[in-house]
Amino acid sequence: MNIPDTTLEILTLGRFSLSVDGKPVATDWPDETVKVFFCSLLSPLDLYVTWDRLCRSMLGEPETLSSRRQLEETSIRPLNYFLIKELGFNPVIVGHEGIRIERQRSHVDAFEFHSVALEGLRLLALGDHVAAHRKFSIAKTLYVGCYLPGMAGKIIANTRKDLESFFRTAVMQGKS
Repeated sequence: MNIPDTTLEILTLGRFSLSVDGKPVATDWPDETVKVFFCSLLSPLDLYVTWDRLCRSMLGEPETLSSRRQLEETSIRPLNYFLIKELGFNPVIVGHEGIRIERQRSHVDAFEFHSVALEGLRLLALGDHVAAHRKFSIAKTLYVGCYLPGMAGKIIANTRKDLESFFRTAVMQGKS
């Protein structure tokens, strides 16, 4: 069942939840490893999460053919099966460079926050202080709490730290 108009809403700031048409989905994950793997793909700081970064984060070793195969078996296949069962489609795109979330059918609040805050910085650098402050106000409204609170994982923890720092320096200091 592939419904093109379906948009997956993913909340990562202040809490973690997935919904389609306002209804919660994917509330009962098969295991914590699959959930952490999926959440590792939600970082707005990377277009793709590279294979090497995923292997190091999830398996504690660099990317090799063997580690990629292990990641495929332990995380990617179970995640794909789970998402198709829960959502009716799979928003995960696996490529040669790495893995990412399809942005055309998925809306991630952290992506929106990051994009709006970056635009504010761009406008500030161009000297358009009024437009920059509007963007910073929007970004401040979007940042309702820390990124994936309580969720484990190296990529998640690094993204959480980077987004908190970005919020403090770009949004809060940029507004003043």
